[in-house]
Parts: sequence; structure tokens; C-alpha cells
Amino acid sequence: MYPMRLLPALALMAGLLLSLAPGAFAQELTLSHPEGRLSFTAAELLELSSAELITETPWTDDVQHFEGIYLADLLQQAGIESGYLAATALNGYSVDLPVEDAIKAQAFIAVKANGEFMRVRDKGPFWIVFPWSQQSELETRTVRAWAIWQLVELAQGDQ
Repeated sequence: MYPMRLLPALALMAGLLLSLAPGAFAQELTLSHPEGRLSFTAAELLELSSAELITETPWTDDVQHFEGIYLADLLQQAGIESGYLAATALNGYSVDLPVEDAIKAQAFIAVKANGEFMRVRDKGPFWIVFPWSQQSELETRTVRAWAIWQLVELAQGDQ
């Protein structure tokens, strides 16, 4: 009799756990600017302008094959060409990116690494990376600081 009373509670707990399972909700990247906010899932970013970047990074062991969108293409959606972006991660870490410099450095928002959508524990769901293998001059402390992972928001500012 005792176990039968627990069944409804166990069923409720199982339902809650399943609803929180990875993939049950999609992480979004928000782009805030003076005229409003745009939000994109990883799939929506790939639909906007799917691109590839093959490069080594300071944080990975091997060459990585990234899929995503160039920052310039994303910013074009909001008409952003200059100023600064406050890039913010899931944990609240934030860094300011000068828009023109980041575009010149070919900043790339990765949503897939080596064919798989990036998970939070793998620096996803969004990671700003740069073509370090193709442009060794990008291997600086400043550009490394711009390479924010677990990215959730880009907010335009003047600074």
C-alpha cells in the first residue's frame, strides 16, 4: 500500500525531470540595440548565414571545425556598424567588443563544433571565436578576452 501512494508523486517528479532535460528548451542569443531586441536560436543563426571556420583555439587541443555566423552578418540584421558590444555569458561574465575591430578580426559566432551543436559544458551554446590559424596576429590577450563562450547576449553601446 505504501508504494502505491508514492506513484503519483514519482510520476510528477519524472515529468518535471523530463521537462528539464537538455534539448527541452532552446538557448537563445539576444542582440540588443537602441531600436529593440532580436533573439536567435542556434538553428535560426545558421539559417541567417551559415558559414564555417576551421581553426585552432587557445583552449582546444586540435583543429576545430566550427559552424555558425560571422559577427558582421549578425550585426547587419540590426544595422550595427560601429560602437561597442557588451558580450555577456551565462555566468554573467561580460567583455566589451569594439565593433569595427571585431569585424576586422573576422569574429565568428560558433554554434556547432565538429558537427555537433555546442552544449554549455563544451563552451556553447554560442562561442565567439576567431581565425587564429589563418591570422597569427590575432593571438593576443585582447582578442582572447573577446573570445567569450557560453554567450547569451550582445548589447550595443557607445562607450
